[in-house]
Amino acid sequence: MKQATQMVNMQRTCVGSCEHTVTSRKIGTGWNIRVFLNGILNQEMRVYARNLIGAAARDMLRWEDKCGNISQFSSHSRHRG
Repeated sequence: MKQATQMVNMQRTCVGSCEHTVTSRKIGTGWNIRVFLNGILNQEMRVYARNLIGAAARDMLRWEDKCGNISQFSSHSRHRG
């Protein structure tokens, strides 16, 4: 059920303004990275090295952009520049 809810959140296209926020926190031996869409948790990932946080966050934002949750923050994650 949780996966279905996450899939619906990712497939929903925001017509108005869409805002993404990325947070990371050290918990135990790893780092939790969360992507919030308009203040609601949309994705979560765990990495075990601090230098992987940027790559994981960029990958999650790329999927947000691909699935239609388009914001300036997520669009920039797909383009070098």
